[in-house]
Amino acid sequence: MTTEAAALRAVQGIAARPPGELTDTLAGLMCEGGADAVPDEARECARHALLDWACVALAGMREPAVRIVARLHDPQWEPSVGLVPFTGPSAPWAVLVNGTAGHALDYDDVNSRMHGHPSVPVVPTALAASALRGCSGRQLLDAVVLGHEAEALVGEQFGGAHYANGFHATGTIGTFGAAAAAAHVLGLTDAQARHALGLAATQAAGLKCMFGTMAKPLHAGKAAMNGLWAARLAQQGFTAAADGIEGAQGFAATQCTGLREAPVVSERWAVQDTLYKYHAACYLTHSAIEALRALLARTRLAPEDVERLDVHVPPGHDSVCNIAAPATGLQVKFSLRHLMAMVAHGRDTADLDAYTDALACDADLVRWRERVQVRFEHLPSPKGARVELHARGGAVHAHYADVGVPREDLPAQWRALVAKGRAVTRGVLAPGRFDALVRCIETLERQPDLLSLHEAITT
Repeated sequence: MTTEAAALRAVQGIAARPPGELTDTLAGLMCEGGADAVPDEARECARHALLDWACVALAGMREPAVRIVARLHDPQWEPSVGLVPFTGPSAPWAVLVNGTAGHALDYDDVNSRMHGHPSVPVVPTALAASALRGCSGRQLLDAVVLGHEAEALVGEQFGGAHYANGFHATGTIGTFGAAAAAAHVLGLTDAQARHALGLAATQAAGLKCMFGTMAKPLHAGKAAMNGLWAARLAQQGFTAAADGIEGAQGFAATQCTGLREAPVVSERWAVQDTLYKYHAACYLTHSAIEALRALLARTRLAPEDVERLDVHVPPGHDSVCNIAAPATGLQVKFSLRHLMAMVAHGRDTADLDAYTDALACDADLVRWRERVQVRFEHLPSPKGARVELHARGGAVHAHYADVGVPREDLPAQWRALVAKGRAVTRGVLAPGRFDALVRCIETLERQPDLLSLHEAITT
């Protein structure tokens, strides 16, 4: 580890600690000094996360799940061209709605260290907390960085067993990230931060059996809202068990039984390892999509030229994205077989409007997906996939792809996210308004307040 990286981790208090000291680490991260070590590169990555979340959430505001959640609070609510404003007494409701919108399309970012989607619980919570306190752009970016870091610290130590046991880490571990971001913005003391962690632990919830339903994005909205509540309640003197994560009958003991990982010491901040989606489906399907696209580009085979397609993926995919016969557009997002059929027929997997119930019942796709066999094996990467295309006539073509490697070229990643954002907000934001949003986030670190950002995403 470099001297600079070691210094960063020393300031944070993040080192190879015994498991019982995770709460100490998190509390230190959440308090005012936690941002002292945040490097410029991490803040740049936070800008990327903020842009991607904002665009995906804006596009998701018209989804049925979001409409239902919004109208339970306000029966007269109608989707507009922006997110629900984060200010005023309705801030928790705004966080719930906007958080749900950010995950409704399943097009938001992911992080392997967290085992879930990091930004969707953290960003709306940080925005709401910043509206309460009146923060600068730099303070918001620091909160996003620290929220991602908190999620990774919990996820690295407990996330593997937790996810394998059937819990959706975005809803559960995401609650800790949301609480950490809000606690930092609100300036909680060490004691208050510990109570906030306890309150986050007791509210953390989300089940993987809900994948492919409206409940999955609700997990994200609830994690954001519950994290905000945890920090605000603790700020007002509301108490909770200080060992809610690691204590007897706490989060880890009840939800993370099984093999636990040792704490990870990394030279990189978690936000630098955040991965972005360029297909509007479960991230674990993306390597297979990319592998098949590469094969078809190389072989130029038509759908009728393929006799069989074998998709080799790690065993963990079975409980996440292996719906054999999806019946709805939401379920298609978690069906490797149907997505392979879409790719083979030239359907755009990045098209938000493609994932309809009619798509799930398309006769050509249903017939073709019967040629797809999903096979489980341990691969070099938990997010990798090897696709073997068996052509009529006997030729076999294979390709391996791994989308689990963070992009090092940050300017190229920013350009890709701007292109993605422009595409997903088409029909939601006028071109000039989208360009203004991009400029606002590009210069966020230099802005003394967040008025322009809030105006760009809520009006």
